[in-house]
Amino acid sequence: MPDRSPNPSSRRRGLPPRALAALYLAAILLPLALAWTGGLDHRRLSMMLAAGAGIASAAMILMQMVTSGRFEAVSGRIGIDVTMAFHKWAAPTALVLALGHALLLVGPPDADHPHRLARRLFRMATEDGLVDGRLALGLLALIVALALLRERLPLRYEIWRASHALGAVALVGTLLWHIASDARPAGLTLPWWGLFALAALVPAAGVYLRRLTRPAADDWRIASLRPVAERLWELRLDPPAGRGLAFRAGQFAWLSFGGRRLPLYDHPFSIASAPGTPGLRFLIQEAGDFTRRLGRLASGTPVGLDAPHGSFGLAEGAGPVLLIAGGVGIAPILSVLDDLAARGDGRPVRLVYACRSPEAMVPDDLLRPACDQLGVVPLKLVDRGAGPGLAPGPLTEAHLRALLNGLDPGATQALICGPGPMMTMAADALARLGLRPEMIGYERFSYAVAESSARDRRMLSGFAALFAAIGVAVLAFALV
Repeated sequence: MPDRSPNPSSRRRGLPPRALAALYLAAILLPLALAWTGGLDHRRLSMMLAAGAGIASAAMILMQMVTSGRFEAVSGRIGIDVTMAFHKWAAPTALVLALGHALLLVGPPDADHPHRLARRLFRMATEDGLVDGRLALGLLALIVALALLRERLPLRYEIWRASHALGAVALVGTLLWHIASDARPAGLTLPWWGLFALAALVPAAGVYLRRLTRPAADDWRIASLRPVAERLWELRLDPPAGRGLAFRAGQFAWLSFGGRRLPLYDHPFSIASAPGTPGLRFLIQEAGDFTRRLGRLASGTPVGLDAPHGSFGLAEGAGPVLLIAGGVGIAPILSVLDDLAARGDGRPVRLVYACRSPEAMVPDDLLRPACDQLGVVPLKLVDRGAGPGLAPGPLTEAHLRALLNGLDPGATQALICGPGPMMTMAADALARLGLRPEMIGYERFSYAVAESSARDRRMLSGFAALFAAIGVAVLAFALV
């Protein structure tokens, strides 16, 4: 009798989304509360608003250190895509608050003294005692701009990551300098801010420390590396002696090659093998500076592995499964498919695999064994070169409707991995076809897409509500 028990490693780590939102809001509100209870007061509303905006901005800047996507307590349930999207949009919000802090300190125009505003702006821009504030504001603006424009910058990935990390550390140091020299509200002293900064920096520093002190004996090794499709490589890793990796099918790993220790050399790749199998398998597409040099790596090369990460994967349950893969997005789908086959899972499984051409598809020896065992006949789509066994693409809602034929949409789980526009289209189409939103899973490594899905829009609405709550707290701080 087939074993239908859930994967023993299927339990998701990390805090629930609402708990994370509550903790984040509490971390921003705490310094506001301390300043308010400590007696900070000013007869001018603009000065109180300036103080509140500055305090909230400083707290958000420090919290950026723990929303970087490397901590399972934060991203284990919500996923790397939600974590990084929040990290991406919290920074501009902190910048808006910081700009508001500066402009409110300048004050509004005065009709009776038309030159007063210009004099105040000139003083803020030139006074020696405000160098720290100008430097902190400039660093924050630069970091935000470089992050938002990263996809368009002609910088190597490792260089951008290094500059981002060093800029963040410099910003925290400059922020503490500014607090020490210019901001002394009662009940909110520099030592308090120092403790806050340590609480935010220590987890991030711990990632670097663990990597720098990791013994060479803990390195994995390249067992084999072979091209399996057009610009697509299969990488197999052997574990350290007597050790393996417990993970959920669908998760990803950060890999660094050649004994490099610093996390800035890490690259995220989805695991393409099932839990419990010897070693690990990855499918890596040539898409950037590093991946184009992948073929030069020799067998036996040491590989640093930080894993598992991500929330992509099947939820516990026995409903039908719809797997949707596009291009290299077949990697985590293969992990899920092989895991279902290894466990003898008896639920209905449907699979669609779309690529730009037949040459871009993985060979049958990677796909067929699990499909045969599960009784899956994959629908293979290609944008060009359709022929026997290959239908013309791209993926459409009509394809998805046909795949759901005979299944109960309300009980079906769908996992989608592929190019951003494909995931957006598929997620929205499946919702229209009756799948529950919480049963449609996908995880992005990039937000460089033209459109967002309904799920993405709900996520951004949640972010906006959280940021609005911070704005209301700043206003209440000034008025109460």
